[in-house]
Amino acid sequence: MNKGVIVLLVGLALVVMVSPGIVGMLAENSVDEQIDQATTAGQGLSITTERFDRGWFSSQGRHRIELQNPNSAGSITPFLGLGDNGDLPVLIVDTELSHGLIALTALADENGSLMPGLGRAVSTLSLEMHDGSIIPLPGKVYSSLSLTGDLSSNYRTAAGSQGPASWGNIEINFESDATSGDHSYAGTIESLQFTRDDNLFVLLGASFVGDLEMSEFGFAVGDVQLTLDNLFSSTDGAREASVGPVVFNTHSSINDGRLNSESELQLTIEGIPAIERFSIDTKLALTGVDGLALRRLVENLQLMQNSGNYTVNQEAIRENVLDIIAAGADLNIERLEVSLPMGTIKSVMNIRFFENDRADFGWTSVLLAMEADAKFEFSAAFVDMAMMMSSELEIVRSFLNKNGDVYEMEVAYKKALLTINGLPVPIPVL
Repeated sequence: MNKGVIVLLVGLALVVMVSPGIVGMLAENSVDEQIDQATTAGQGLSITTERFDRGWFSSQGRHRIELQNPNSAGSITPFLGLGDNGDLPVLIVDTELSHGLIALTALADENGSLMPGLGRAVSTLSLEMHDGSIIPLPGKVYSSLSLTGDLSSNYRTAAGSQGPASWGNIEINFESDATSGDHSYAGTIESLQFTRDDNLFVLLGASFVGDLEMSEFGFAVGDVQLTLDNLFSSTDGAREASVGPVVFNTHSSINDGRLNSESELQLTIEGIPAIERFSIDTKLALTGVDGLALRRLVENLQLMQNSGNYTVNQEAIRENVLDIIAAGADLNIERLEVSLPMGTIKSVMNIRFFENDRADFGWTSVLLAMEADAKFEFSAAFVDMAMMMSSELEIVRSFLNKNGDVYEMEVAYKKALLTINGLPVPIPVL
């Protein structure tokens, strides 16, 4: 046999046999980096490594994901029927990581591949309840780490049931860039259903897509879309409030150190006491928000949320809001339509904050730094119902112009002067 061929075969054998141990160390470091990024991006989440046992060809790890904010836990657990002690279950992720430039131990897996990388992993999920009991969750997460540490994950499970839960087909995909922190995700949930005693919780037809990149200010910008057919609960067979359909789209970007974003939301809620049905359709744009000031606000809001004490950092947060206003920004509500059983409300609105010297800017300066204009349209049925509910609102009618079946009102504000339908209105606070 040709010596060159022998050398090549020996070299390939060394790559296959020796690389797993070296790549295993790199894979472990990459997993740690991914956890750090996920902890940073997942506000209010704590992600910890319980153990990571690195072998030559494969490694096993266990990670715990739990909600840090005790106030959030206390508000969620009663709704899920988990008690009122504020103890949410902990999500346990058990992972088998096959490493090597060619992950031989993963070839037999459903998503096995000969493509080179730091490793391939299969993870199973379970819930650890506050009493220490473990409840396995359906499906598996298939992940791969590229040679540069980029992560690609896919979770899927077929329709089934287990105990008090049942579900339709579920699939979620996630991609992240280890260097930049950019990430994207997409998922569909056909249905989820939980029962406890006489209580029923149902989610139908959810889908979501996100394509985000980390900005220079430490928060993500990009595109997010979310749709939901219906979400409802019932007790003793009687349906309570339901949400859906829901359609949400948003796009954000950073230009010259300023955040610009556009969002649209269509939402319907039924079963609200005294209202029964409520729907909203809105489109708004936020432009020119100072990225550095926004980062400081986000950081202080996170500190407050993680502490579980909403009095923490209040003064700093107020100063952060003033920083944003003093730097200038525009809020443009291009469409706002609210539908109620007694009628509808429509509005367009624009609010502008002009840039000011922050050193001399305080809360008394806000109204002087602001300009705004808005148009409102109320259905006659809505106005009549409002007047019947409270005679004190009758004075509002004097600010409305009747135009067929609707009442209209135009509002403008500039340099501390407020006008309604072109007529000046004094502002006592000024």
